[in-house]
Amino acid sequence: MNESLRMVLVLTVITVISGGGLGIIDSFTRPLIETNKGLALQQTLKDLIPEAEEFREIEDPAWSDTARVFLGLDQDRQIGWGFLMSGPGFVDAITLVAATDFNVSKLLGIGILEQKETPGLGAEMVKPFFLERFPGLSLAREISLVKNVAGNRENNEVQAISAATITSEAVLQIINDNLPRLREAPAIRILLEGAQ
Repeated sequence: MNESLRMVLVLTVITVISGGGLGIIDSFTRPLIETNKGLALQQTLKDLIPEAEEFREIEDPAWSDTARVFLGLDQDRQIGWGFLMSGPGFVDAITLVAATDFNVSKLLGIGILEQKETPGLGAEMVKPFFLERFPGLSLAREISLVKNVAGNRENNEVQAISAATITSEAVLQIINDNLPRLREAPAIRILLEGAQ
């Protein structure tokens, strides 16, 4: 047998075995990964809206491609909303949960579920010093970013993470681009109008 043909055959066998092995491992680990993501989402919702006893997912074609929406309930009392959203960051996509009051007029807080930003810079977005800048901000107007000074809540400002302005802007863009549109979606409007 020709030496190059043997090398091609050996490499083909190795590739098939490696690819099959990865496929088998993926089929076992994917359900566990999805379960853990669901648990992390539920825990983040509970941390952001602690008064809620359960979170009911609300579905609407208006947001099915861009967000998942959860209504926080305490028995039958509607407490607030949790919005699972993603958008581009500096390195890769950022997935976050933004919690609001029931009227979708004020942020209760945000939680970062997935990010691959630069360690020591953009990845600092998961730290309390950044996350604590969001509760109480108004959703009646756009949230703005300020650099090198403390953000003023009355002016709806959030201070950027030092040396990670692009990541900070990405987080704000996810919130500013999605929440006003989601607030006007038919499924949420119906619930808001029905509560009045």
